[in-house]
Amino acid sequence: MPRGRKRFDAGIFISAAIISTLLFASGIFIGYSINNEKLTSIDDNIRKVTRDVQNFQIEFLFLDVLGENATCPLLVETLSGINRDSYEIGNKLESYGSGSEIQDYNDYVNTKREYSRLLIGYWLLANKLKNTCRMDVDTIVYFYSKDCTKCEDQSFVLTYFKKMLNEKILIFALDADLDEPSIQVLKKNYNITEYPSLVINGGVYIGYQSKADLERTLNL
Repeated sequence: MPRGRKRFDAGIFISAAIISTLLFASGIFIGYSINNEKLTSIDDNIRKVTRDVQNFQIEFLFLDVLGENATCPLLVETLSGINRDSYEIGNKLESYGSGSEIQDYNDYVNTKREYSRLLIGYWLLANKLKNTCRMDVDTIVYFYSKDCTKCEDQSFVLTYFKKMLNEKILIFALDADLDEPSIQVLKKNYNITEYPSLVINGGVYIGYQSKADLERTLNL
């Protein structure tokens, strides 16, 4: 075979290798950009719901001036929006963290911390609204851990009840592995040392709770 042809083939091979490398690098960059945008979008959603929670706190002040009859419907409506939006954020975070999408783990953990603080603030306000306006709703704080063997099953059961009861049940899923002071305070207060663990309407339930268990607890 002529030498010129060998050089030509080698040139094609080298060019193809360079193009492949550039395309691979571009793919990584594009993938990183897309995933970074996803996390940024979640951060924006958290900030939006945080503002809603702050508005919710202000609306509570109306009780002293306008009374329960005028204020409670407004509070219930605001809580409904917070419930819907925070649930969607939780689903997005779970989806983002369950695959191989995470490009910056520290950013992801910081977002989870911010989301956890939001959930705890939302839970506190929900309990206050439940007592003040006698709202017929169940609250569940769900503590889970990455090393927990039954947490996936527990999440499945809780998702079932959320879809069935919708706004009649408020679920606050907290990652017990996070080094977040507000989570640690709750764990200490309720003596949470095993996972999964649930705090249902103030009562503590250690270990996996089946569908039948929760039906009895929630009087369904």
